[in-house]
Amino acid sequence: MHNFNNFKRFLGVLAVVASLLVIATIVFRMQQEVAPKLSVRKLPLQVDVSLHNFHYTETKQGIKHWELSATRADYNKAADISYLTGVRMVVHGAGGLGELVITADTGQYHNGTRDIALVGNVRGKSSKGYGFSTHRVNYVAARSMLQTTERVELTDIGSQLEGTGMEYYTQTRKFRLLKDVSAVYRQGGE
Repeated sequence: MHNFNNFKRFLGVLAVVASLLVIATIVFRMQQEVAPKLSVRKLPLQVDVSLHNFHYTETKQGIKHWELSATRADYNKAADISYLTGVRMVVHGAGGLGELVITADTGQYHNGTRDIALVGNVRGKSSKGYGFSTHRVNYVAARSMLQTTERVELTDIGSQLEGTGMEYYTQTRKFRLLKDVSAVYRQGGE
């Protein structure tokens, strides 16, 4: 009889230990099933909002004037400037002038004035075949004009112009090189 009571105690202790193991297993699994933490990258100082694949379209009276896109845009609210990387700007021309596509390494979009500074490896190419390249160009929204004080190279079929400083009116496609202008014309467009 004494052995039977010891066996009952042993079974009781075993049942308690088994119950504790089941509870411990349930608690352990519940802790592992907590939603994974999302890794949110800290923004650099003076950046309030950062966007990938930024795109903005400027319209006037329902007509698309230009589009601005970038692989990354960092907005600084205090300065009201968006700092852009991998910039592409498409200027739509009126009256069959076609598009002018401008690319640059970086840019700054001034939200208040809608002016844009494009910097680094700036290249423009029109749907009509002419193009330009320079280090820096500013788009002045109030005048629909690209301007620079840098050295500029303009190319068209059979001709090449170089000069320092440029004013380029995007809605009429008229341009003016400001100084130190040289031109090369190749007969037959070679």
